[in-house]
Amino acid sequence: MEGSPDPHAHTSAAAETSFLLGLVAAASAPFSVMHAVALVTGAAAILLGLVGLIRTSRPDLAGTALTPAGLMLAVVALITVGLRYLGVDTAYGDDALPTIRSWLDTLNGRLPRP
Repeated sequence: MEGSPDPHAHTSAAAETSFLLGLVAAASAPFSVMHAVALVTGAAAILLGLVGLIRTSRPDLAGTALTPAGLMLAVVALITVGLRYLGVDTAYGDDALPTIRSWLDTLNGRLPRP
């Protein structure tokens, strides 16, 4: 396996964090009990995404694809939660909670007991 052509290039921490927080925000937005998590992580992802856009304009920093993806995920999550505050039922993940709980109970049953 060959190394990177530029050994000094690295990924922007702001871009990576923005993408991860955008994923968390988008994954938590469909559930009504998680709208506070979606708001906080979405806002943080947008702020770090803006920092990431500025930082990744430098030639020695990678992450130019992570930053817009994180921004888009965060914006979608914030729009979903914002629509909920306007009275639109966007909690489409609540119907899946019993199924997710049964999956987690099944997985927990397979873990060895101490």
